Amino acid sequence: MKVPVVLLVLVAGAFAGEPSIYFKDQFDDGASWEDRWIHSTAKGAEAGKFKLTAGKFYGDAEKDKGIQTSTDARFYHASAKFDEFSNEGKSLVVQFSVKHEQSIDCGGGYIKLFPSSVNQKKLNGDSDYYVMFGPDICGPATKKVHVIFNY
Repeated sequence: MKVPVVLLVLVAGAFAGEPSIYFKDQFDDGASWEDRWIHSTAKGAEAGKFKLTAGKFYGDAEKDKGIQTSTDARFYHASAKFDEFSNEGKSLVVQFSVKHEQSIDCGGGYIKLFPSSVNQKKLNGDSDYYVMFGPDICGPATKKVHVIFNY
């Protein structure tokens, strides 16, 4: 499954006031994204590596670049840290884009918000998280978006 993740934005703010952006990555500075994003080594030889590309279809070859899975049937875990924050009394918006370019039988493209204590190198599907959401496809009957809150 090749899944480009184009944009991630964390925003908190009151509706009447100016929002605060806590994390945003548009992958618009070439290979520098690899300095910000840590690839987990938890899956060993079963782990895939993301690559920077606009994919097969795009509006602008440079502006539409994102990270994409590079090999089918692999596990992908990458994370980027940002400063701790509290959105108490404020709305929180978490946004990202996923573009599935192929017919896939089973797979997902999730984003998770982890505690700041997470070990990025050992990140895996069992790592504790606060919020998880994203598309899940498994066979012709399962096409849904997961939204899970852990507190």
